[in-house]
Amino acid sequence: MIEIVFALILELNGTMIEHVHKDSLNACLKSKRVAKKEVNPERVVFKCKKVKAETEVYQDRKRIIKIIE
Repeated sequence: MIEIVFALILELNGTMIEHVHKDSLNACLKSKRVAKKEVNPERVVFKCKKVKAETEVYQDRKRIIKIIE
């Protein structure tokens, strides 16, 4: 299913390497703060974005398959 969702995006050297669905902007920002404490923020960039994505529900959790925009 294609829909607009919030995603926590991990970029390394300007290239997106991972994305995770979040239910709200608040949940995304909270996860971003926790992740920044555990990773060297000089090389890795975390972003919360509202994106158009192809999603699926797997084991009762929404998952992003592919970001379209």
